[in-house]
Amino acid sequence: MDGRWTGPHWSVSPHNFASEVATPSHPVMLHDITLRDGEECADVALGAEDKLAIAEALCAVGLRRIELFLTVPGWLEVVRQYMARRLPAALYVTWRPGRIEPALDLGVRHVMVWFRASDEYQRAVLKRDRTELLDEALVSVAQAKSAGLHVNFFMPESTRTTLEQLRNAVQAAERAGADAVTLVDSLSIARPAAIAYLVRKLTEWIHVPVEVHCHNDFGLATASVLAAYEAGASVIHTAVNGLGYRAGNSSLDEVAVSLRTLYGADPGIALDRLPWLADLVQRLTGLANGYFKPVVGAGAFRYEQWGAMSALERSGMRQVAFPFEPEMVGRGMRLVIGKWSDLAAVERKLQELGMSASADQLQAIYQRAVTTALARRRPLGDDEFLDVASAEGAAFAK
Repeated sequence: MDGRWTGPHWSVSPHNFASEVATPSHPVMLHDITLRDGEECADVALGAEDKLAIAEALCAVGLRRIELFLTVPGWLEVVRQYMARRLPAALYVTWRPGRIEPALDLGVRHVMVWFRASDEYQRAVLKRDRTELLDEALVSVAQAKSAGLHVNFFMPESTRTTLEQLRNAVQAAERAGADAVTLVDSLSIARPAAIAYLVRKLTEWIHVPVEVHCHNDFGLATASVLAAYEAGASVIHTAVNGLGYRAGNSSLDEVAVSLRTLYGADPGIALDRLPWLADLVQRLTGLANGYFKPVVGAGAFRYEQWGAMSALERSGMRQVAFPFEPEMVGRGMRLVIGKWSDLAAVERKLQELGMSASADQLQAIYQRAVTTALARRRPLGDDEFLDVASAEGAAFAK
């Protein structure tokens, strides 16, 4: 093992980098789907200016690939303004003959050619034969390549296919000129280990890059895309705040921070700007971040206890108290006094609020604060804690 488990703001398990543990050495890139799959969310309806604001913010954070939805009103104006602003991220759109031509005229050069891979979807929804659908997709790949485009062969529901069906599809796509293929777990039905297994198979069968797109219905999207990276995937599809259809997709913030700290990989993302980006998308979509969401959620860096953290801080090992320090992602630790607080937390909170207390007063404040928090079934706000502290004789320091 080497020293990659420590950094300026984190200290993770050294066993992540043991020789027996898969630690990829290949580069990884993030492909943003906030403005494509994210807009498929039933409760999201973004205007053109909203989409452009998000696109500019994505570029500012470091994304270099952004995918846009072409099936909602106003998409062409978004493409026009995006290209006019010469943003640094490549714009990807879905190949749709009869609709895509205006985007190509504006300079778009990256496309997703879709192949609905599962038998169930083909039979029940499209009501068409697999061979016919694959041939049609391959024609699209060839047409896009002849137009000088970068082509991603995108396979919704591909985690339902047999290995033979999957191999035949991707090998045919590579022969037709596809520059990359994307394994898509549309319904979040594959375990992370299964995603890794399929990615390994794809990398055995073809020579073009393998990408991965996972939904989050079981809360496993981040685990699945990281398993895919371990297995050889070089591009991970993510969305800001995990935005997407149903339960959403793998979340940009979780994946970016995990890559940096748990794998020693650099996806090129300004981690300290992730909360700013999350807040922007939250405001524009009207969908609040989940309280328990890692990195950007309200509860991610809220603590009730301080004793152990204080000891580590005094020993010069503050980063060991966190999976990664909150400042790394532009956050700060928030200490609250609640049912699980310790004496050190109460003392620290008094210091934060500019108050002092004797040892006996500190003990009384602690007992009263914990009892009050239990009775109210929530942590105390600072004003409520001030009332408790004042009632037990604490005073503002002079």
